[in-house]
Amino acid sequence: MAGMDWSIQPGQVVQPQCVFYFGASGCHSCEEADQYITEVEAAYPTLSVQRFEVHNVTNWDLMVSLYMAHNMTTYSTPVAFIGDKVLIGPSSIKDQLVGLLLNNTGRECPSVNATIPSNSSATSPPVEIILAMAFADSLNPCAIAVLLLLIVALSAAGEKVFATGAAYIAGNFVAYLLIGYGIFAILSQFQLPFYTTKIIGALAVVVALVSLFSKIPVSQKPTVKKLIEGATAPPVAFFAGAIISAIELPCTGGPYFLATALMRQYNLGQFEVLGFLMLYNLIFVLPLVLILLLNIFAKTPKIPRDYVRYASAIAMWAIGIFLVLM
Repeated sequence: MAGMDWSIQPGQVVQPQCVFYFGASGCHSCEEADQYITEVEAAYPTLSVQRFEVHNVTNWDLMVSLYMAHNMTTYSTPVAFIGDKVLIGPSSIKDQLVGLLLNNTGRECPSVNATIPSNSSATSPPVEIILAMAFADSLNPCAIAVLLLLIVALSAAGEKVFATGAAYIAGNFVAYLLIGYGIFAILSQFQLPFYTTKIIGALAVVVALVSLFSKIPVSQKPTVKKLIEGATAPPVAFFAGAIISAIELPCTGGPYFLATALMRQYNLGQFEVLGFLMLYNLIFVLPLVLILLLNIFAKTPKIPRDYVRYASAIAMWAIGIFLVLM
């Protein structure tokens, strides 16, 4: 940092030293601390910094063990362990790290046992769980009911049902994809504890119960009806689908939020996040596509919405129990 004297003073011998640094991807203060440590590394070639991404459960457990070894029961990041010192937060790291190095404080690596877990990347998210959540979300009767209303309205008006319905579904897909990416970006600003998966499981059980009674808010029904009546051409239907997907979110968004939070537990790149979200949303709109195709062979197909609601709730309940027990 500008203005800081990092030089080795006469008579000082800086031995090879070791620092354990724990941070989280997407954490602004972690990035600030990591950048500073990188600058210190450049100034001290004998310094070895082992970086640990705390979204990896093994790395989180190591950090907790080191905290506990210092009789500390509150855990936060970013944090650097050097010798017998704990530097929490970017300010503490900037204020104390260089001085501790000059005192050779880090001549031995921090350790609570003989074996230090390697800084391995977090494993991939459980794809089967995310796909199961997408399946449960796709069976939500709110989205199905609105599409059926659109089909009826288009059929009565003699409009092109397939082209307009497809545009409507595409609007749903694009808007839902952007919403999911926004949720992920917001969650990336927070440090989620390693036991978040258990919390997601418990919430999935709650979502399963709530989904049995969830409906589009009464106050929004006139808006939905107006959008449906005006969606008589593909371009308009696309924007109607996008707007209605946002209106439906209180009814359909529970599994989506939980799936996004589950993805946030893992160290994913931007393209991986986008890939998971696209796969989720392809499954989400699949029943809508099937209903639209059925309309070609059977006018206004009959959908047992109560049974669909039960199937969605049972799927979310099973997912929740699995996540709690895993």
